[in-house]
Amino acid sequence: MSYENIMKPIKAGRIELKNRVTFSPTYPWLATYDNHVSNDLIVWASMIAAGGPACVAVGTGTVNPLPPFMHYLVSLADDSCIIQLNRLFDAIHAYDCKAGFELMPLDPEPDPFDERDKKGLPEIEIDPNNYTNTQVKEMIQQYADATERVMKARGDMVVLHGAHMQPPAAFFSKVYNQRHDEYGCDSLENRARFTVEILEKIREKVGDEIAIEYRISGSDMMEGSPDMDELIEFMKMIQDRIDWLHVSRGQLGVHKLTPYVFPPLYYERGFNLDYAMKFKAALDIPVSCVGGMDIDVAERAIAEGKIDMVAMSRPFLADRDIVTKIKHHRAEEIRPCIRCNTCIHRTHNFFLPVRCAINATQGRESFFNTYPSPGSSRKVAVIGGGPAGMEAARTAADRGHKVTLYESLDHLGGMLEIGAKPEFKKDLKNYNDWAIRMTEQNDNINIRLNAEATPEIIKAEGYDAVIVAIGAEPIMPAFANDYGNKVIWVGDIENGDADTGSRVIVVGAGMTGMESALELSNRGKDVALIDMVKVSETGKGGTKMNIIALRNMLDERGVEILDETRLEEITDKGIIARDSTGAKIEMACDTVVLSIGVRPKTDAARAFADCADDVILVGDCNTKQGTVFNAITTAHDAAMSIL
Repeated sequence: MSYENIMKPIKAGRIELKNRVTFSPTYPWLATYDNHVSNDLIVWASMIAAGGPACVAVGTGTVNPLPPFMHYLVSLADDSCIIQLNRLFDAIHAYDCKAGFELMPLDPEPDPFDERDKKGLPEIEIDPNNYTNTQVKEMIQQYADATERVMKARGDMVVLHGAHMQPPAAFFSKVYNQRHDEYGCDSLENRARFTVEILEKIREKVGDEIAIEYRISGSDMMEGSPDMDELIEFMKMIQDRIDWLHVSRGQLGVHKLTPYVFPPLYYERGFNLDYAMKFKAALDIPVSCVGGMDIDVAERAIAEGKIDMVAMSRPFLADRDIVTKIKHHRAEEIRPCIRCNTCIHRTHNFFLPVRCAINATQGRESFFNTYPSPGSSRKVAVIGGGPAGMEAARTAADRGHKVTLYESLDHLGGMLEIGAKPEFKKDLKNYNDWAIRMTEQNDNINIRLNAEATPEIIKAEGYDAVIVAIGAEPIMPAFANDYGNKVIWVGDIENGDADTGSRVIVVGAGMTGMESALELSNRGKDVALIDMVKVSETGKGGTKMNIIALRNMLDERGVEILDETRLEEITDKGIIARDSTGAKIEMACDTVVLSIGVRPKTDAARAFADCADDVILVGDCNTKQGTVFNAITTAHDAAMSIL
């Protein structure tokens, strides 16, 4: 693609943007203990700005005072934030990039996402029914005051978060808003009043000095929620007070709906475009779209007139230099986001600093920006050409070392090649293709395929450092061989190398087992899934949002999930199992698929221990729970440590 449309400037109300790409507000948990902008946050945001977007809006700026036990959030609730905000905005502006902050109030006693799940709530951040009329007006004033502080700090814009059942959406919702006062549910005007008054107060405070991006859900995805006609009528009421609209979907109050806010790799890309198109046709302001977007989907959508702009976050976390690379005709170098939601898993579930499964520097920019450079070029061996081995080889090579990469097969990719075979995992395939391509193109890497590395061979070569990334092997009980083709390893299902009958039982409801059950269901098989753990603990190795999405999809396809169920015996007719009460369960099937984990090749890896002064084990051969995040992070850090 030429990307000529996405690179065109655009006038968005009160500001002009140099291209059509904005960084969607993301909160990285990098603030100070006392809720101010930190140097880590400044470096993080400025590095994203360096990658070429037209605007970076940092999330989340809390407009209300925080209780004393709340830390590491940026508070915009008093003037003490202004100086550090100015430092942040200056750093973003240095890259010819507009700067701003997302605005939202926070529940004084928020629960982590997992805790809400355990309570079985639909629970929203701010319940409109719990505030008096006076408190509502105080909250409105807090939004305006926070915007004024952004203006005083020389920011360009704010994002008023009205999606995902944040307060503007909650007040406008006929499902959540049960009030009967001027902000109540009795008319569209009353439900809109909260947002209208926020915007009026903001304009009273800042006039045209600050642009406003309004974020909306094209659908809350609940029965009784505002439909598109109501949403458009609402937007027509406020469009003269905002500068552009940012269209999302879903909400965080109902767990089954949360994956639609952060669409995983199982969902099609650009799945909010239909909503955005309807807003664009009805409104007189630019319309942006978020949600599973990438640069190619965005270019096509803008070229076809479906949207004016695109908002992205996770793609920038995977590769901050997206826009710079397309500007300089290097799109093939863009590291593609795999939509695993590791970033969201950490920040929303555990209140931990943002990280990325495939970008090991994400959230650690300050650390690696000051990392010591190697004193000299070293001779490095990397054993294993899977994702960990390729990451280690590229990182070491990029630091000037001479790397030899040994792979026993005739191609790179390792187990990721198998895991990426199902059609719904094409994001993972795109990443694996990128990793192979960038490894093969690196002049400092000598790739040896069909090369079975042994300690004797490696030692004889005289390497200064050795990184061992030989992975893990599947756990297949000895009895599996007694049943011929009736018992199959899960990898052969993903790889497409095995045929099954029409009725299949998958044993093991980790992430791999669940994904294979989905793949088999997509092939038209009648599938059941069993595991010894509780259903709430299924999806081991995955991230919360993606696990919820998988469960939704398995439910929709009628895949039976039996938790707390132990496989006891495989018979000619099927299996015999026991449930948590000890009751015997007999299930008929044509094929049993075993997905009971992998075993790290630790002993084989440790055999290389005396092959060099520095020998480091990375990835699946050095962990009990193999994930892409673990593979990439350990490999990157090992290569960085070679000085």
